[in-house]
Amino acid sequence: MDKKSLAQLLDALGNEHNLKIMGILASGEYFVSELAKMVGISRPLLYLHLKKLENAGLVKSEIRHFEEPPYTKKFYKAKKFELLLSLDRIKEIISLEEK
Repeated sequence: MDKKSLAQLLDALGNEHNLKIMGILASGEYFVSELAKMVGISRPLLYLHLKKLENAGLVKSEIRHFEEPPYTKKFYKAKKFELLLSLDRIKEIISLEEK
């Protein structure tokens, strides 16, 4: 992991809505409308949070097609990850970039 990736990951996780989204997605995949209701925010705002989480590599999306309206739904799912962070690990990441 490099400095930029770590900062992006921490930025994405440093928001209460994003933590709630991750907690919900940890139990399965959901489409945007149901996820927005569960989180308690509007769909446009949810999309902004999901984009940040997706850019950080924490969630993935998939568009599925159906025979009845709505014909497509975008589902989101959390990616498995583990974050072990210490002062020594931060020092190591910074040192690698300076070389």
